[in-house]
Amino acid sequence: MSTLMLDDEAAAHLVDSEAITWYQRYHLSPNVTTPGVHDIEDMLNTLGVPKDLSGLSVLDIGTANGGAAFIAERRGAKRVVAVDIYDPHDYGFAQVAEALGSKAEFRRTSVYELPEVLGEQFDVVLFLGVLYHLRHPLLAIDAVRRCARGQVFVDTAVTPSKAPVSHAEFYPGPYEGDTSNWFVPSVSCVIDWMNTSGFKTRLISAWPDDAPRRATFAAQVTEEEPLWREVSYEKPLTVVVQKD
Repeated sequence: MSTLMLDDEAAAHLVDSEAITWYQRYHLSPNVTTPGVHDIEDMLNTLGVPKDLSGLSVLDIGTANGGAAFIAERRGAKRVVAVDIYDPHDYGFAQVAEALGSKAEFRRTSVYELPEVLGEQFDVVLFLGVLYHLRHPLLAIDAVRRCARGQVFVDTAVTPSKAPVSHAEFYPGPYEGDTSNWFVPSVSCVIDWMNTSGFKTRLISAWPDDAPRRATFAAQVTEEEPLWREVSYEKPLTVVVQKD
């Protein structure tokens, strides 16, 4: 049995742990998956994340249960860094990593602080299920670009609005019952946010077809300076990381 795949008995025991809240679904063993509602393995395949990541570095932002990070490691990534604002034990990252014998590195920090905290760039960045939780989405995208030298894969809630212009809806109260959601952009808004921040972005999928509420994108870092730096009077912001 691979050190990154448990036997069924050990996997079942981990799944039953009352200390872990499962959001993601992925294989812990050949026949046992975590019980989350979000199939992270299917998501990575839909996004087109390479099945072979040999020799590449991967950054997983908003790792939660760690599914994307562990799958990237199974696919051969030479370095995997998983990031979340919560303690690694809160959603089971630490417990699963120990059980699997994972070498993925966990860093507890926000997306805004990533460039200063990590101080490096990654070949593949996974930015899944995070964007609509952020009060400062463009600042976050700027931070993501500073950490990326290749592809960035994005998954986000989107508004089904038929408005003819690129826009984002702001929710000062709950959105779909969750008070941690703030901006819900249109599909075109996500592309515009990314492209003006130094990416070349394409839509992969949006669903349901008639009124999309979720969408995925693939973005490639461009060689040129981000467009906003050319047209805006604003200066790039540097986040000061508070030391404990």
